[in-house]
Amino acid sequence: MSHLRSTSDPEIWKKGPAFGMPGVHVDGMDVLKVREVAKEAVSRARRGEGPTLVECETYRFRGHSLADPDELRDAAEKAKYAARDPITALKKELKTIEKKIDDLVEEAVEFADASPQPGRSQLLENVFADPKGFGIGPDGRYMCEDPKFTEGTAQV
Repeated sequence: MSHLRSTSDPEIWKKGPAFGMPGVHVDGMDVLKVREVAKEAVSRARRGEGPTLVECETYRFRGHSLADPDELRDAAEKAKYAARDPITALKKELKTIEKKIDDLVEEAVEFADASPQPGRSQLLENVFADPKGFGIGPDGRYMCEDPKFTEGTAQV
């Protein structure tokens, strides 16, 4: 049965206040918008403010079951929604993000390749979690540069 014939108000999200909760409508064909709305609904619930009625309108691409050949819907309508397939759209968006990441990494590699080699004194910089406790001596020099360090006789 058509949704329009089965309810007094086809906009389900508007029924939320009747049950003491906000109602939110979101384009269910936009994965990132659905995520945003869901995150806010979850945050609201975790703050102890109760549930949120979220209506995500999507398009059913196939019949209701294997027995439903889905011959009643117009082919142009199906094609229109297929062009907005949320999985395909998200894959495309992820490819764009991956391209930006690849470009950033490539740019960083080019910068590193073009940069001069660091001095030997920088060899252990940012290697130890507590450089003052192990890697750098009281005089500010690296303790591993002290010949006594490798002999095991250095004062640590």
